[in-house]
Amino acid sequence: MIKQLFSATILVAGTFLTAHAQYSEFDGNPAASQFTLSSDANTLQIGGRISGYYENRLLKDDSNYLKKSHNGWAVKDFDIDILGKTANKFVYEFHASLIDLVTAAATGNTAAPQNSGIKEAYIQYKGWPVKIKFGYDKLPYSQGSMSDVWGTPFWSHANLYGGDLFSRRDFGLTLNYRFLNDRFNAYAGAYSGMGENFFEYGNDASGRFEYVGRIEYSYPAKMKYNLIDEENATVPVFRIAADARYADKTQPKGSSIYTDAPDAPGAYGLKIIDGKKLGYGADAIIKYKGFSATAEIHYTQLKPTNLTDGLYNGTDESKNKKVVNSGGFCLGGNYNWEKKHSVFSVMYEEINANDLYVGIQDWMYLAYAYKFSGFNSVAKIEYYMPVTEDKAQAPLHYTGQLRVGYQIVF
Repeated sequence: MIKQLFSATILVAGTFLTAHAQYSEFDGNPAASQFTLSSDANTLQIGGRISGYYENRLLKDDSNYLKKSHNGWAVKDFDIDILGKTANKFVYEFHASLIDLVTAAATGNTAAPQNSGIKEAYIQYKGWPVKIKFGYDKLPYSQGSMSDVWGTPFWSHANLYGGDLFSRRDFGLTLNYRFLNDRFNAYAGAYSGMGENFFEYGNDASGRFEYVGRIEYSYPAKMKYNLIDEENATVPVFRIAADARYADKTQPKGSSIYTDAPDAPGAYGLKIIDGKKLGYGADAIIKYKGFSATAEIHYTQLKPTNLTDGLYNGTDESKNKKVVNSGGFCLGGNYNWEKKHSVFSVMYEEINANDLYVGIQDWMYLAYAYKFSGFNSVAKIEYYMPVTEDKAQAPLHYTGQLRVGYQIVF
């Protein structure tokens, strides 16, 4: 009976609207099964995601820190996603995390980097060879950042591209051009530079944009931003890419980004600075018969205007040369065992958040997913641990963390 209702044709104001569940693709990223309303060439999809897990941290034997507040249940997602496509080739999307909006309102923090309340809010025109997008969305920078973590066995992105070192989303204008049957893909855009904090603070006092660009090539066919080989490619398929971003956020006299928008710089003070910032990176992925391997590297060169800026770590100009360097790499491997509805993943990353501090951090991630209905209905377990701890910038109170939970995408 339910299936019949979902496939029924409904008469609304003289217009026939067909409602059904489907798999669709609006902007290069695979969308989940959606409830769809269509009229002629106009389409509206409504979907969402609910997930949660049990988390347990293995605390160090530290008498100064024995808090177990992280041990217990946690809600990961409670999202609503609305996507539309019009007959005159406009696409629009509004995607919000209801649980993050509620949390933000309760705590006063409206823009947690990894869990910003508004995830997409844009319009895009696809009627010309160059697609034009205006609004708030993921930035065309970093393969791992552009890929949805819900489509993997992991519960969160790697630290390298999870939102602490550089912003993953921002408000602005994006141009996208594709050719060679979409195997070659180029992006260019200008954004506020405030990242996930745009809705909280708006533009900064510098009045300058952050510029982001990315070029990529896939062979023998275009590749979606999905890190798991769910299609079980019968021939090797790969993509290589390079990207860069630049911002000059030197603040005018009497203004300071650190007081005007105190949480915008992020955990390491790198996301937006009073000064110039140049970031660049490269990434690659290959898929074949259920196996997939990924590699990604990113570096950022920062030039704070004020020589007393905390990023210089109290060093003098003869040592720092008015430059701070940050970066790291991430390697991953996955196997999709379709017959057993299982996906196995492993990931390793190394980060040096600031070369003027002594210390790096290395992380190892292990994850498994059992798919009842692809990643739309899936149980996931993830364990990650610090191999090398950065005690200078990110001292930890635990030796590992386990997350076990379930995810529904509708």
